Amino acid sequence: MERIFSLTRISSIFLLFLVLVSCSGTKAFVVTPEPTLEQQTAISKDICMQKYLWVFPGKRPCVYFKAERDNGTGAVTYFLLYEIGTFDVDIPIGVSLKLGETWYNLKKTNTDYSDTIVVTSALTQEILPKIGENQNITISYTNRKETINYQLSSSQTAAFQSNLSKLIRVIESEPKLNINKR
Repeated sequence: MERIFSLTRISSIFLLFLVLVSCSGTKAFVVTPEPTLEQQTAISKDICMQKYLWVFPGKRPCVYFKAERDNGTGAVTYFLLYEIGTFDVDIPIGVSLKLGETWYNLKKTNTDYSDTIVVTSALTQEILPKIGENQNITISYTNRKETINYQLSSSQTAAFQSNLSKLIRVIESEPKLNINKR
């Protein structure tokens, strides 16, 4: 019993020594200045393009919009994000939009390989109004192996256009962020 007590006492003294040595030469709290907020981001609801039993919405692939506003200049950049449901072993090439009878190849800005693959493509100021004007919208995804086209139904087209217009209203109504330093 005395031996267990002495081992416990020695180990607690050693632990106290380690804590004192490790904490004596370092700062316990480090204050870092608050960073300037460079951008504001807004993301729309997603639209999943496949259906189960031709009625129920599916899971993937899905598309949604993202807007980023530069807090310094106020410039807004819009993106179309295409989220792949299964892990695609082929390298994604990009996403295209067919608005009416015209195809637009979107510039791929990022590919995120996390839980699923998300291909981010920039939308130009030329394309934004055309999305709201056209009733026939096709989204095309291309990898090294194949190209997959999804013709949006009338309800999906309405939701696609509504999501973009709501996103534009949200990002433009947000005030510029200011950080007050004391």
